Amino acid sequence: MDWEFVILNFIQDNIRNPVLDKIMPFISMLGALGIVWIVWTIICLITKKYRRLGTRLSAALILTLIVCSGILKPIVSRLRPYELNSTIQLTVKPEFDTSFPSGHTFFAFSVATVCFMYNKKLGIIMYLFAFLMAFSRLYLYVHFPTDVIFGAVFGIITGIIAGKLENYIFEKEQNPDNKSY
Repeated sequence: MDWEFVILNFIQDNIRNPVLDKIMPFISMLGALGIVWIVWTIICLITKKYRRLGTRLSAALILTLIVCSGILKPIVSRLRPYELNSTIQLTVKPEFDTSFPSGHTFFAFSVATVCFMYNKKLGIIMYLFAFLMAFSRLYLYVHFPTDVIFGAVFGIITGIIAGKLENYIFEKEQNPDNKSY
């Protein structure tokens, strides 16, 4: 864990500045409680052209919620960096749950992966936002680097599973007699 504090403290000592102190909390706030992802999913679901994307996003959000908040966070129950280093001055309110994995990062990468599988250009934009979201969690000193790394990895895996699951179900509905999937 020492190397993780080295990275977090490097960000605080070398990158932190008044401009980013305003931007990073805003970026992080966009991922709070998955609200931005839920709104994005609803917009896709009610738009005929993007309904399949909305269905995939729904599956990804449900899987992410179960795996991240329902399984991993309670099992690992890791303290947050600011709880172990009380000298840090937070620019956001303390979080209410545990640190591992980063839920913000998990959701962001899950959504980005689903979007990438659906449309490469949209996916690249979403991955850029996901990386920014992940960095904001380090910048704000609310997650360790491994929380963010594993959040990204688990998010990508969950996004792939959600996309393939929706595709399998869609194909099965379109071709109910075709048994070769």
